[in-house]
Amino acid sequence: MKTIWSNFMDSTSIIMTIQEYCNKINALKADENISPLFDGIDLENSVLKILQNTTQTYFTTEAICNQSVPETVILNNEIVKLFADHLGLLFLSEREAGNVCFANSSELRPEFRQSFMAIELLDYIYAFVHSSFYKEFQKIAITSEADIFWELVKIGAGLRKEIK
Repeated sequence: MKTIWSNFMDSTSIIMTIQEYCNKINALKADENISPLFDGIDLENSVLKILQNTTQTYFTTEAICNQSVPETVILNNEIVKLFADHLGLLFLSEREAGNVCFANSSELRPEFRQSFMAIELLDYIYAFVHSSFYKEFQKIAITSEADIFWELVKIGAGLRKEIK
């Protein structure tokens, strides 16, 4: 099964294609200036917690997004599966419409969520690539702690909203 994405809409109703987001992640330079409003202490503390686990799995930014057809991105299923397995969360390929199970509701506090979507995975990655660890080693660690995953998702979403 391929995980294919063409675009997403976040809660601020700004539409960005997954391809644009993947390109932004891949193009991020280690010396890129980060918004002066960004407090990297929470990010660095979260990344340090992840790195304390000695059985980490790593990947590069180039490995997550593959573009086979213009305007379409295929997320690397192996990496998506690794995240799902490590976190014990279900990966949802589409946002559920209608009567959503509360366990999958975006209104549920992160520590109680049982699933994640592509945008949340990319937000995690986007936050991680802003860390000093990534700047030095150019690789992203997959956490097995859902609370740390959601912390990085929140940081990445904030950084994404600053993309101009």
